[in-house]
Amino acid sequence: MSSKLHIGILAAGKGSRMESTLPKVLHKLNGKSLIDYVLETASELKPQSTTLVVGFEKDLVKSHTKNYKVNYVSQDNQLGTGHAVLQMQNVLENQKGHLLILSGDVPNIKSASLFPIIRHHIKNNHSATVLTAIVSDSTGYGRIIRNINGDLLKIVEEKDCNNEQRNIKEINSGIFIFKISELFPQLKNIKSNNAQSEYYLTDVMELIGEKMSIHASIIGDSSEVLGINTVNQLSDLENKN
Repeated sequence: MSSKLHIGILAAGKGSRMESTLPKVLHKLNGKSLIDYVLETASELKPQSTTLVVGFEKDLVKSHTKNYKVNYVSQDNQLGTGHAVLQMQNVLENQKGHLLILSGDVPNIKSASLFPIIRHHIKNNHSATVLTAIVSDSTGYGRIIRNINGDLLKIVEEKDCNNEQRNIKEINSGIFIFKISELFPQLKNIKSNNAQSEYYLTDVMELIGEKMSIHASIIGDSSEVLGINTVNQLSDLENKN
């Protein structure tokens, strides 16, 4: 798509709720591993580089994805999404352009949906863009908090939501675009003082937004950003496909 675009894919998770010793991203949806769907979408965007963050059973994930043109970085301790992205620093911090973050367990996202969002982000030179969705049941997702003008204020993870925030139906998809030069300096400033004691990538949005341009773009079809965390969710997605 653009020499200005790099892609990072988060694929380090164990997926303990999948009731399996297999890495979550290697579970199959309609006969194909979750990570294959995401890598194929990434390749359609024709980025300058693609980096895969591996962790749990990383040798299995590397072996499975060896035929893709990707760089690998390891997240050996599962300390949250912010920590996962920080592992890409040595590979990407000196690159120019923008970094699209995808999740290895969100298989339905389409390149056709991402193209206009990426174009808008790059054209407007945003520091950060988050892809959001409106859903009927927002349980389990981070909520999008906007001000009275409709601008993004912050993203609050469900375990940290108050009662009012829990009723919000606009959710974080886990898909982001960042200006590389502004991402990594801010990532070092996020804290883990939250309900899960993790370093949330979502917290960097608030830090960037204090001084820079951030944007929240709502996807038309919320089914594209459904993540897989349990066997039942995988089964439900198979039935829908």
